[in-house]
Amino acid sequence: MSKMKRRTNKPRATESANSSTKSSVLDEPTLVERKQQKKQILKFVQRTLEKMPQGLRAEFVGMRRFNDFEKMKAFKEAQEAGKNRYKDVGCLDNNRVKLEGPWPHEYIHANYVATPTNPKRFICTQAPLEKTCADFWYMCYQDKVEYIFMLCNFLEKGAKKCFEYFPSKKGDVMDFDEGGQKISVKCESSVTYSFRADAKANVTATEIVIEGPGEKTRKTTHYHWNDWPDRGVPAADMAVLELLENARPSKGPIVVHCSAGIGRTGSVVMLEYIMDQLLAGQIIDDGEKILVKICEQRNNSIQTDAQYLFVHQVILNYFRKKKLMDESGVQEAYDAFLEQYKKVVV
Repeated sequence: MSKMKRRTNKPRATESANSSTKSSVLDEPTLVERKQQKKQILKFVQRTLEKMPQGLRAEFVGMRRFNDFEKMKAFKEAQEAGKNRYKDVGCLDNNRVKLEGPWPHEYIHANYVATPTNPKRFICTQAPLEKTCADFWYMCYQDKVEYIFMLCNFLEKGAKKCFEYFPSKKGDVMDFDEGGQKISVKCESSVTYSFRADAKANVTATEIVIEGPGEKTRKTTHYHWNDWPDRGVPAADMAVLELLENARPSKGPIVVHCSAGIGRTGSVVMLEYIMDQLLAGQIIDDGEKILVKICEQRNNSIQTDAQYLFVHQVILNYFRKKKLMDESGVQEAYDAFLEQYKKVVV
């Protein structure tokens, strides 16, 4: 069993958690690129607006959602060790993250999830338990993770959803021990994230330094989304897309977790999957096809029809904001879609 202890060190100066500047998505495209993007966008928009929220809800409900435990043997074996947060949220064997030496064991409830241009764009995982905090941080250290998205709170509706696995005050350090292997995480700064775009989300950005075996260190940015409701959705503004834009240049996987690591987590992954297709100049697939591909990697991703609708509404809002869906008749259909969406999710 892993052991954890907290300690406080003198603070050390560091740059602001969101001080880096990156170019905006679709910023200054060439004329040819813009025409190609607009063509792909309109195809996706027209298909989405034809379905409307009711059709998308029916589409989501029609998708099969189950656990095939024959494809989750490591998950079943880890049950007795108490490494799984939920008995009914499985972890697929085919693309699960494996902890490598010198770590004393390989299992963690986490899966690599690909986007069209990146075979390991994400690590989708459950919220750390007290006994899996060391595993979580070693995973981040091992895979050179530069960004972590935490989409849940420690406590929600009176239920424990996540262990307090990271230090949140400048200079504080948390030390973990697992089978004689030690790993520590230090908070270098923690600020309320200031969005460039219009956004209602309350996000805390924390700069963390991970020191692993051999005393090598890695720096990661931890985004804690404080007000995304369990099994629900936040405002369909540009908040998620801005955070994803910040993390997109990272070479390592982006770690995403909520409590189970499938609902809110799956919503973020699906949004980036669509953006990845767009930025690569590919045809944007139907939402159903995309979600099936994601679920083949992280089982039962996206838990509710509201989350499925949220992804589509965010993308429609983004295209509208960029003035990439101003064709005749589209605006009226968009307005009708938005009106129905508000009735469903509010």
